[in-house]
Amino acid sequence: MVNSIIIENDQQYESVEFTPARLEDLSKEEILARIKEGGVVGMGGAGFPTQVKLAPKEPEKIDHILVNGAECEPYLTSDYRRMLDDSEKLIEGLRVMLKLFDNAKGYICIEDNKPDCIAKLKEMVKDIPRIEVAELMTKYPQGGERFLIKAVTDREINSAMLPADAGCVVDNVDTVIAVYEAVILGKPVMDRIVTVTGQGIKNPQNFDVLSGTDMAELIEAAGGLTDNVSKVISGGPMMGFALYDLHVPCTKTTSAFLFLEHDAVSEAQEIQTACINCGRCVSVCPGHVLPARLAKLAERGDMAGFEALDGMECCECGCCSYICPAKRPLTQSIKSMRKMVLASRRKK
Repeated sequence: MVNSIIIENDQQYESVEFTPARLEDLSKEEILARIKEGGVVGMGGAGFPTQVKLAPKEPEKIDHILVNGAECEPYLTSDYRRMLDDSEKLIEGLRVMLKLFDNAKGYICIEDNKPDCIAKLKEMVKDIPRIEVAELMTKYPQGGERFLIKAVTDREINSAMLPADAGCVVDNVDTVIAVYEAVILGKPVMDRIVTVTGQGIKNPQNFDVLSGTDMAELIEAAGGLTDNVSKVISGGPMMGFALYDLHVPCTKTTSAFLFLEHDAVSEAQEIQTACINCGRCVSVCPGHVLPARLAKLAERGDMAGFEALDGMECCECGCCSYICPAKRPLTQSIKSMRKMVLASRRKK
């Protein structure tokens, strides 16, 4: 039995009055304080406190603020809807962030498979100084922090570096909008857009969801499940994780729920064979590591060998597992070992 506090919903959905502010009247310290009070975190998945990210040791060296609109995971469209429906909030949120960095220029980074977003935002920012739209190639995993920085600035960082080391701050579309709402409107993070999609849901769509909402309620709102659902994933098919219960609360970092009728991972386990050393995993790896060798080291528990072969440079994008003809669980093995390495570093 787990000790729990159960808060019953009164169904009133009443809200307090927020305290708005004008950007011109706020100092940098006040902006950071309002972001902290609003509970703004990285809403692309990491959940890192945004006020910490926006307060690097040397803010004068930051010259690029990148809004990550490169929604490269298949099925996910929440950022796409946000960019179309809340364009003004997105731009105003970027203006708030630019006030913190005197030498920076803002770039709204969008893949070229979203021409309507690109056209709309280019028109809206054409007369706004220090803000541009960066049109990127549609390529997975373009939305990864390292790859976004490389695509826009041609600078490179590794696992031991932060974006600030390359003069960049990278934030997700939802995060930038949350910054605007926290700083200008005085509204804390209480909701976000969640994509409910896949062959296993009857009416795939995006929902504006309050934090704490049960996934089962979203399923009902989307028309219910089909008869042949075999897997439920929180996030996208490449980097998301499987769920074993439909009663899961939405959090600040919940971007999507994916319902699949075809469970490719379970089927791959049944036909898995030994590595044939074909090198396909190496050819598709965006981190330029050797996935097959790293997976073998992970299976043996060889932490020293794993680190020596730059295993921590893996971004867990799933490309190696997807391409592997032997159906080896490469990403899963490497991911587990990376967690072990990080845990051992924390002990030191």
